[in-house]
Amino acid sequence: MMLELASIWKPEVQQQNYRSILEAMSRPGRIQNITFSQSDSDAMTAILATLLDGEVSLSDPDKLLNIDDWPMLQATKAEPDCADYIVCKGSSSPDFEPKQGTLSSPEYSATLLLQVESLTSGSSKIRLQGPGIETSEEVSISGLSDDWLTRREDWVYAFPLGVDMILVAQDMILALPRTTRLEVI
Repeated sequence: MMLELASIWKPEVQQQNYRSILEAMSRPGRIQNITFSQSDSDAMTAILATLLDGEVSLSDPDKLLNIDDWPMLQATKAEPDCADYIVCKGSSSPDFEPKQGTLSSPEYSATLLLQVESLTSGSSKIRLQGPGIETSEEVSISGLSDDWLTRREDWVYAFPLGVDMILVAQDMILALPRTTRLEVI
């Protein structure tokens, strides 16, 4: 009997999702779709299945991930202040200081994946400007605490140090790279 893997663990799905993540990071404020089978996964796990391997660390302080997926993700469990990737509820306030890299190695910073309710409507209205955005983009997000945006400003203040954020809702993502300037409107 052969074990049937969920679609998110298959190379062709991971390649599609990688392209979506790359597009989201290249074009901040533009929503991208994530491919997964709703019967056996979710968008957050699909993203992690695409990005993680045995060389990185992961923190899940809000216990959003299914414990059965950890072996497949291969990442080392870590505390939020030491992790390469951190998965959190966007509706909660951050209570940690993520890695922000060093001047000689800014790539050693954390990527935060925040689970939110919606990327197409909501009370958090943000104007984005910076690389990958022609003039500006405006987004409305539901389920994102303003504390994340306030703390993000502190974390990205000393560019090239900082963190990158990926907001996840249903089957969609929106990226906020450290190079993107935000204005709450």
